[in-house]
Amino acid sequence: MADLIRIDCRDGVVVLTLNRPQRRNALSFPLLGALSEALSNAVADDAVAVVLTGAGGCFSAGADLAELTGTAEDLAMDEAIETVTGAIRDLPVPVIAAIDGPCLGGAFDIAANCDLRIASADAYFHVPATRMGLLYNPRSVARMRKRLGRDVVFRLLVLGQRFDAEAALRVGIVSQLVGPAESLETAMAIGRDAAGNDPAAVAATKGLLDALDGEDGDGEPGRWEKARRRLLSSPQRRKVIAEAKARHGSS
Repeated sequence: MADLIRIDCRDGVVVLTLNRPQRRNALSFPLLGALSEALSNAVADDAVAVVLTGAGGCFSAGADLAELTGTAEDLAMDEAIETVTGAIRDLPVPVIAAIDGPCLGGAFDIAANCDLRIASADAYFHVPATRMGLLYNPRSVARMRKRLGRDVVFRLLVLGQRFDAEAALRVGIVSQLVGPAESLETAMAIGRDAAGNDPAAVAATKGLLDALDGEDGDGEPGRWEKARRRLLSSPQRRKVIAEAKARHGSS
């Protein structure tokens, strides 16, 4: 794992770096397996956020063509990417993509499942699925359509248009655009901002948003109402309310 995914923890923010710069961080099966494992272990040490980035000024060139066969066996690549995106959605803390350079093909799916995408000015996004004779993973397309809207997904997947960083910001692919080589530091600063938040409330709110992005789209309101009531009476919330009253002189 250490060779393929570089793991650093700074100020409570875990940074996972795709580390195949000689292959533009192409998504091989070993890399995807290492990334899935690293994501699953990312909050073991009380991390407040996770940042996902790529080495060498490149987020990722997408699926490693050396591992594709041009047959239905390539569904295994979709499943490996789906395992990674599922691990991202399952994390109870914010996951932020820091994107420099190309974010292509299957790597776009990974970035799109992060909670935020911070892109430097040289970033660009391209999904050449139809050019390669593919119907992109239907589960991924459903999630993209909910987050980005049909027109943007049509341009990405049907037309195969390339979006530079400014165009990606305009259509909502990118959350924030920063200067050259500033994406990682900006993403880490955003992650550190989460340090004062109640972890249980963060996990529940992120979980609700992900549920609303799911296939049924209703977010199982009964389930989340129960979670809301538990949080309302939690010891942590009582402590925060008491501290706020003390600061403001309220009894």
